[in-house]
Amino acid sequence: MKIVFIGGVKFSHAILEAILKKGFLIDAVFSYDESKEKNYSDYVSFNKITKKYKIKHVKVMNINDIQNVELIKKIQPDLILVMGWSQLLKKEILKIPQIGVIGSHPTELPKYRGRAPIPWTILKDLKESAETFFWIEEGTDNGDILDQEIFLIDSDEDAKSLYHKIIDLGKKMILKNLKLIEQGTIIRKKQDSTKFIENWNKRTVEDGKINWTSPSNDIYKLVRATTEPYPGAFTFFRNGKIKIWKALLTNQYSSKPGKIMQINDLGVFVGTLDNMIILQDVSSENGIQIKAHEFFSDNDIGYILE
Repeated sequence: MKIVFIGGVKFSHAILEAILKKGFLIDAVFSYDESKEKNYSDYVSFNKITKKYKIKHVKVMNINDIQNVELIKKIQPDLILVMGWSQLLKKEILKIPQIGVIGSHPTELPKYRGRAPIPWTILKDLKESAETFFWIEEGTDNGDILDQEIFLIDSDEDAKSLYHKIIDLGKKMILKNLKLIEQGTIIRKKQDSTKFIENWNKRTVEDGKINWTSPSNDIYKLVRATTEPYPGAFTFFRNGKIKIWKALLTNQYSSKPGKIMQINDLGVFVGTLDNMIILQDVSSENGIQIKAHEFFSDNDIGYILE
């Protein structure tokens, strides 16, 4: 079975590595050109893994460019795997493989479609989600389902832990389904459009700005939703941008939004619309993460974050 793999982020790399370690052969890997790194916070280079396994590696600006379409046609893959890729494939590519094109989406399709599924899952306060493999068709996340596994979301789940949970599940699922496909078992289950709830919009770095007049739980969700591997929630302190990577809720009331109330070994206590929130891990805009109580000093108590 000839397979073309398309992917450009940490999830993609983990799935590809699992496939190769299990002995499946990949005829070519298409990944993002290095100039795209600034556009994807979880960007990963595929140079080492493709060199290790001696796989043809093509770096692209747009997978739908004519030279890429023609190259895929020349390879004549039976199957194309699209794992962690933001560009929609045009029908010129979709019609090439004999078996089809498989994509992945970390939500319970068809309930939630669209962009930034991991951050939105946390922001929407979902109690469970799913990893879904589906047959890509023209449109967004609307193809027949190949496989879907539901998992629970912990109350303190953040983007980093959720990302790793999806990677672990995705690796098991892709290996199971590649084996079935290799044996000639093709599963296609129509999506029930009556279960569709909403289409999630793309998120930008600016969406991570903290509004200190919001309830503490909303700020807590924003911090968890935008932490690694994403750009991070942020605020402004003494005319500089700082990122908040980890925080804790408290039941200590405060009516001083954005005001630094106290600092101790647990972190930096900041007022919100209701209760204080504790900043634990922070960084300057381009700095390394450190404990918040080491970043701020007692002289900063009373300062208003913006």
